Amino acid sequence: MAASEIKDLIGSSTAMTITLASLGSSTVGVGRQSDIVDNTTTRYQLVRVYLKFKQGTSPTGSKSVYVYALRDDNDGTNHRTDGAGASDAAITVLNAPLVGVGYNKSSPATGDTIYVECDILHPGKKWGIAVVQDTGVNADSTAGNHWLRYQGFNPESQ
Repeated sequence: MAASEIKDLIGSSTAMTITLASLGSSTVGVGRQSDIVDNTTTRYQLVRVYLKFKQGTSPTGSKSVYVYALRDDNDGTNHRTDGAGASDAAITVLNAPLVGVGYNKSSPATGDTIYVECDILHPGKKWGIAVVQDTGVNADSTAGNHWLRYQGFNPESQ
């Protein structure tokens, strides 16, 4: 009998809807949530999230951008982490699990970019992302200077 392997079947990179342009700086969890992603068909076991965040004018050094996982139980009356909505909106993160952090330089310049990659294991039937930043200034105001996207991974027998 031939040996079999379990390898990852990797989905396409998919853009997520979130408004990061001009996102305000917060040290108390005020940020932005993405649209909730429906995982009931693809049933990804792991999701890798990619964030590009362009800083605004004269950011404070040694600060961060935080990425949090939001989950949705897909019930008739949905339970979502921190009372998140179904779509791109403001959110105050209180209990969502932190899944990634991107750091800026000790002496950042206007427009420096922070890249974050993070994994969410077993995202569930529906899931989303929240982003909070504390660079001391609003994010860059051009929507095209930021992105949030993901790839899904599923084990596949070969």
